[in-house]
Amino acid sequence: MANPAVELSAAATALPAGNQATQADMASLPLGPAPGSARAARDFTTAVLGTWGLAGALPDARLVVSELVTNALRYGLGAATLPAPCVPCSPGPFIRLRLVRSPGGLRCEVTDPSDIMPSRLAPDENTEIGRGLCLVAALSAQWGATPLPRGGKCVWAELRVAP
Repeated sequence: MANPAVELSAAATALPAGNQATQADMASLPLGPAPGSARAARDFTTAVLGTWGLAGALPDARLVVSELVTNALRYGLGAATLPAPCVPCSPGPFIRLRLVRSPGGLRCEVTDPSDIMPSRLAPDENTEIGRGLCLVAALSAQWGATPLPRGGKCVWAELRVAP
């Protein structure tokens, strides 16, 4: 399981103006280009949502987080930067997962250094990839991507949760 030591900070977020969260409503996890990053993100999501009393949102939130992190690793970092499984990762975070709780909602954000915005592909039964954002769209109230002021992007999904 990922270390549930939650970073609670008022760091810059891609939340819409006027929707800033308090420190108690935000949890963040830096992730590197490692084979276990998607699992660490799912485990972190489980720990945080358990702490927040949002266990009912776990199945959808874990899947959405897994897809967003996988996309950031695959497309946001580029294949050239991904190390072999036995090569140690460099110390700096390459992507960041942020969970933001609001009344009746949960926002899952993943930032990466790429300026290329994601696009949802039409489902194709003959391909093995390309379904991730379709799943995110189906499970979330809304999703999108926001360019970051210093470069990179934040891909986010908002889930409805029972208050």
